[in-house]
Amino acid sequence: MILDNGICTVFRKSDGATNGSMPSPTYTPIWASWYGELNYETAPAWQTDGREELKADGRIRILQNRQIRQHDVVVLEHLEKFTDRTAGMPVYRIARAYHGTDDDGPTQISDLTLEVVNP
Repeated sequence: MILDNGICTVFRKSDGATNGSMPSPTYTPIWASWYGELNYETAPAWQTDGREELKADGRIRILQNRQIRQHDVVVLEHLEKFTDRTAGMPVYRIARAYHGTDDDGPTQISDLTLEVVNP
């Protein structure tokens, strides 16, 4: 698969507050890669017992980074919108991360299922 839709930046959320203060989330960039968009369903057809309900707002494929995990935060910069970095762009939470090999070749990839969140 060709990864040419834009650049995906993955952030890890942590608490930047001092001891005894209210939580103050900070976001540290951990990975940036070109991405390709994948087909997806917005919700599973049959929900089963004991399974977490998953709502998908998008799926993307990036070059593999096994440090990326569920609940990390993603900003997608589409190729035609590079002028204004992250202003007004949707922020996504990773609902599911799959790390494996691309079917078209030996390329190591990570497939990310995304949910839109408020920053």
